[in-house]
Amino acid sequence: MQATTRHLARYLARRFAWHMLGAAIGLALVLLVYSLLFSAVTEPPAWVVVVVAVAAAVGLGLVPGARELEVTAARALLDVDAELVVPARPRLAHRIRTAGWVVLHLVTGMLVAVCLFAVLPGAVLIAVETVAGRPFGSGFPLPTSAVEAVLRLAACAVVGLLALAATWPLGAAASTLAGRVLGPTAHDRMETALARAHREAEHTRLARELHDGIGHALTVVSVQAAAGRRVVAANPDAAAEALAAIEDTARSALAELDQLLAVLRDNADDAVPLALAPALDDVVQAHRRAGLDLSATVDLPAGLPALLGRTVQRIVTEALTNAHRHGGPGPVRLSVGQDGERVLIEAVNPVRAGGRPGRVPASGRSAGGRSGGRGLAGVRERVALFGGTAEAGPDGDRWVLRATLPWAPAAGDPGGSAAGPSAVDPRGVRPAVRPDRKEPDA
Repeated sequence: MQATTRHLARYLARRFAWHMLGAAIGLALVLLVYSLLFSAVTEPPAWVVVVVAVAAAVGLGLVPGARELEVTAARALLDVDAELVVPARPRLAHRIRTAGWVVLHLVTGMLVAVCLFAVLPGAVLIAVETVAGRPFGSGFPLPTSAVEAVLRLAACAVVGLLALAATWPLGAAASTLAGRVLGPTAHDRMETALARAHREAEHTRLARELHDGIGHALTVVSVQAAAGRRVVAANPDAAAEALAAIEDTARSALAELDQLLAVLRDNADDAVPLALAPALDDVVQAHRRAGLDLSATVDLPAGLPALLGRTVQRIVTEALTNAHRHGGPGPVRLSVGQDGERVLIEAVNPVRAGGRPGRVPASGRSAGGRSGGRGLAGVRERVALFGGTAEAGPDGDRWVLRATLPWAPAAGDPGGSAAGPSAVDPRGVRPAVRPDRKEPDA
């Protein structure tokens, strides 16, 4: 009970402080306006004083920093739970709302001040005159009968209580309105939603990079470690090669992890783009050293754009890593090349015993102990960025992954260039957008 009483007392005290702040500023503003008008016009009309004072309050709300002060006061004294914003670049809607809130603050503050310092003392004075039976300067005539005296005392008590409690309903109304007036506008909410979507897209990209880079490196490390453990006694040279491959893979994964952490630490807009992935030949050799029976045909132009080249490398890495993890024993065939205005990727490996036959698109379903998880989802996302197609699934006793990425080399450039649908900007981060397609957020 005592805790509730103390909380209520602090609640009312903060509301009262907020109103007194508005009353002090409002009274000073009215006195200043009246003094200036009185110096120009003797006995200016009351309505002129009111109009000029309201205009001055609006101007006060347009002063830089007014919104910051009002937001701070609302949070500290009105206990506002709603979101309040102080935009870095205020728009016209912010200025209008701030000016309106300042006028509301000053008017409600002066109303509470009038209730507490004029209406309440007046009611007490009239009650004292009624009880004493003689005037003390209120200007009201004394009651002529006992009934009139009782009614006057009751009216004084009601008016006095209302004046005393005026700060509570006005403060509650101000607390409710603060979130609407000082809260985010529709434009603010749109910017917040876009920023959130940008962060989520960036997190998805980083998660994809972690899976494609670090996850695949750990797969190679585990395969090499298992192979080295089996031959360490019988074939020390093979064990040494496995350890060397583990060392190289771990060093490369650590460098990529450092780069990803740097991107996480920095602002996404200011971060340095991720470095280009290793060459396809290095990826093929790494998986061969890890024990994969791999035959590869790689025929790509030298002028492939940076982002497209990285995408090809990531798709190949995913395909070969899945062949290591989930494929059955037997040869693996990889083909990467260009066919007209397309880059074609195909990886075929045996299906582990128990896989069901049938063709399944890479939309999330597969067979043979493999499901469309984060790896295939990453392939689909990367391919969709270029408007290409991807499918993966069992085909008889084989698992086939095919991806097609559109790319048109510039006219007269046999080696290809960064022009065309998959061209990249000077930073090599995002593809150029076709005129009839909206740029996807990657």
